[in-house]
This record gives sequence, C-alpha cells and structure tokens, in this order.
Amino acid sequence: MVYILMVDGYEDTEMIAPMDMLSRAEIPVTRVGVMGKTVTSKLGIVTETDITADEVDFSDCEMVFLPGGPGTHHYYDKPVVDAALSYAVEHDCYIAAICAAPSVLAAKGLLHGKNAVCHFSVADKMGDAKLQKQMVCVDGRMITGCGAGASIDFGLTMVSELRGQEISDKIRHSIGYAD
Repeated sequence: MVYILMVDGYEDTEMIAPMDMLSRAEIPVTRVGVMGKTVTSKLGIVTETDITADEVDFSDCEMVFLPGGPGTHHYYDKPVVDAALSYAVEHDCYIAAICAAPSVLAAKGLLHGKNAVCHFSVADKMGDAKLQKQMVCVDGRMITGCGAGASIDFGLTMVSELRGQEISDKIRHSIGYAD
C-alpha cells in the first residue's frame, strides 16, 4: 500500500500523475487527509480523501508519499506525518517526496548525507542532503523529485522501485511516454 499524505495546497500534478502511474501498476493507494476528510489543491480542486489521519493504520505500508506544492508547510507539525515517516523508517518502507516536500524530509533528518533533488525554491532548506541535478533521485529507500515537470518520471520510478523496471517500462510504453 502506498499512503499519499494530502494537505491543503498540494500541487495537483505532483499528486495525480504519480498516483496514476501507481494505479496502472495495480499498486494499492490510500489518500490520507492529513488535515481532515477533504483537501483543497493548489488549483482549488476539493477532493475527499479515502481516510483521515485518525483512521490510518500503516501496517500494510510499502511507501509513504508526500506531494509538494505551496501547502508543504502543513506537513511540518502534523503528528500523522511524523508517525508515517517513523513507521516507514522503522519498517524499511520507501519514502517519496516531490518538489518542496523533500525539504520536510530534510528537516526531519531523513536525508542526512543522502543524494536528493527538490524544487529550486527550497534548495536552501535541504540541510546536508547531497543535491543532485536530475529530475528524480533514488538513494536507498528515499525517492525525491524536483517538481511538477518530473511527476510522470517520479511516478514511474516509484513503480520501478516497488514492482520492478519491467512493469514501469510497460506503463511508460502504454502511455506513449518517451519510447
């Protein structure tokens, strides 16, 4: 199960494109409303999440995913975010974050000495992460993406890490992406 932690102000493309790639790979996804049952995207789209922070049980977790966007600041002080990240680390699950959201991982010490990418606007908040110049970066169980423009590659990388490169390549081909 991939748990998508959703907050108000998430970047639409950074949540939807990776979720689409995961769904095409038949990887189960649960959207967690960090701030309540409904969240409003950067574009003003109101979405009802699958569950709220109070309902989540990470026992089937394969990955925790934080979409970025202007609402990223909401991740910093929410107990469910800390619980999700702690669970993922303790149980060797993947953690994925894109755009501004890798700065949350850096602030929580999860990118200490790791290779990572982020949106240029938060590069100064990445602590001692080793910033790379690429669209998507994988270092161990950490997957980071640089922004909305990397959303499909980011999603395909998530699929590749969870189910293998062959499945990721099949999806890439099926959507006519960079064959």
